[in-house]
Amino acid sequence: LLPFSLFLFTSCQKNTTPVQLPNPQLTLSAEAGVIEAWLTVTTEEATGMQVVLTRDGAERLRFSAVAETTVVDTGLLPAHSYTYAARLVKDGQTAARSNSVQLTTMDTTSHNFSWEIYEFGGVHGSSVLYDVAIINENDIWAVGEIYSDSAQPWLPYNAVHWNGSEWELKRIPFIGACSAVDYPPLRTVGAFNSQEIYFSNGGSIVSFDGSDFNMDCGMNSLLSGAIIKIWGTDSDNLYTVGGGGSIVHYDGSGWRRIESGTELSVYDIWGYTDAMKDNLVLAIASLKYQLNTPKLLEITPSSARSRYFPIYNGLHSLWFASPYKIYVCGGGIHVGTGHQWTREPDLPEIFYNRIRGTGLNDIWAVGDFGVVVHFNGFTWRHYPQFFLTTGNYESLAVIEGLAVAVGWDNGNGIILRLQQ
Repeated sequence: LLPFSLFLFTSCQKNTTPVQLPNPQLTLSAEAGVIEAWLTVTTEEATGMQVVLTRDGAERLRFSAVAETTVVDTGLLPAHSYTYAARLVKDGQTAARSNSVQLTTMDTTSHNFSWEIYEFGGVHGSSVLYDVAIINENDIWAVGEIYSDSAQPWLPYNAVHWNGSEWELKRIPFIGACSAVDYPPLRTVGAFNSQEIYFSNGGSIVSFDGSDFNMDCGMNSLLSGAIIKIWGTDSDNLYTVGGGGSIVHYDGSGWRRIESGTELSVYDIWGYTDAMKDNLVLAIASLKYQLNTPKLLEITPSSARSRYFPIYNGLHSLWFASPYKIYVCGGGIHVGTGHQWTREPDLPEIFYNRIRGTGLNDIWAVGDFGVVVHFNGFTWRHYPQFFLTTGNYESLAVIEGLAVAVGWDNGNGIILRLQQ
């Protein structure tokens, strides 16, 4: 294996009459992983020159200079510091030197967690939890339908809330023109803080500000299928995705439909904002449990486009903390680096419903029959003790030191809480 892998993240300027710049500018930036680092070299037009990239003073890679190139240096050590630099060379002479960049790779995290399992309902009807959101370790919301009210056995609770000491059964009201049921089963929940929480029954959204519930029907007529997932950066930048290729965006003043170009269900959406405040938002559209050609959609508040995506399988979720390494799951867990996609080996051959993480050294995935796996930046670990004989984990949320999975088993809604 080569010590460097060259991404196809290059951009070349249009062909013009070559001009030799007397003092071409060369800049270097870097992003650290656990055992790799991504290095971006940017230069003014430097026709006929080469870039020489060094790590700790030793040459690691040489390539033709273009406007911008990103490479990945692999085989690094966790929690280790390295110094990178680049220079422009022509005819054996150095024409320019970049800034020096020092980085420290991430350390691996622990696979050891304490855990608790909670069960809800099942007495007066089959119960299930579909989604979960963590605000902090003392403020967690899970949604679905729970039948456990002996006084009103026909009326489900549609949420449970962790208040720091216990789980409280809740009924979130959907009272308005676009809901025929006052307390419907809920499909998804998203939260930015304890005053900005969003619930959906699949056709509309109710927001909770910590004291009052407010129903919003504005997206209802724009949907091409039921809402499956909510994601956003704040209350003025909120997305819903769902059946029939549905993508709808809220900008703080109104809802707008985004044409996805597909009729596949859009099962999940996730985004990333880098240090320069540039956003990358991706969504996964697929057929669940079926071999098919899924779509990886790149989304802006006004458009969506399909990215190159060579996976042929049923997929259901995605997550990333860097644009250079993207995880998707469903029929297996796959990782994309540039245009290269590989399947993570030696994991249970079970369908994975959700993948989430806090960083490249702390990633969780859960799925059918209670499969739970964790990646610490270097190795994956499977936890067979959470196997479910007749149920699935449907969703997952994580913060540093805490992961919460929700689903169903044997007619009960279940919550798995893992904490360091």
